[in-house]
Amino acid sequence: MQQPHPNDPMSTHSPTLLVIEDGSEQAVQVSAAARCARAGLAVHTAKDGLDGISYLAGTPPFEDRRRFTTPSLVLLNLNMSEVDGFEVLTWIRGQGAAVNVPVVVLTASPSVGDEKRARSLGAREIHSKPGAPDELTELIRSIVDRWIDASEMIGAHMSAMG
Repeated sequence: MQQPHPNDPMSTHSPTLLVIEDGSEQAVQVSAAARCARAGLAVHTAKDGLDGISYLAGTPPFEDRRRFTTPSLVLLNLNMSEVDGFEVLTWIRGQGAAVNVPVVVLTASPSVGDEKRARSLGAREIHSKPGAPDELTELIRSIVDRWIDASEMIGAHMSAMG
């Protein structure tokens, strides 16, 4: 197997979090909490489920994989208009190994039925969105700590330093 060139930006990028959230205020809060949780974490947002699928597929406007790197983790809202979180999970599952990224669901009102359905479609965790900003930051920190390996962050930082 050919080793990646040390200056190849695709091999040395920082871990990336993709937030798929149609509520702009919620997207800003989750993104800010993620940046607080892990310095150096690249955070991208998709404004809805269709945008999230386009990002994951690398189709316009997300075709530049140097800028829009494959995420290490996806935080997904379930209740979105047009293309909801279940449809995003179904699309990801249909891609097989081509899109092998952990997905954690954040939802305003998880029901037992929604949780079972999301898990059956491949969601790794399902969490209620807390109302208080400090609770949201702590939840995002715990999710990032569980799903994004610290060695990814260290390796990306060391590569960037040369």
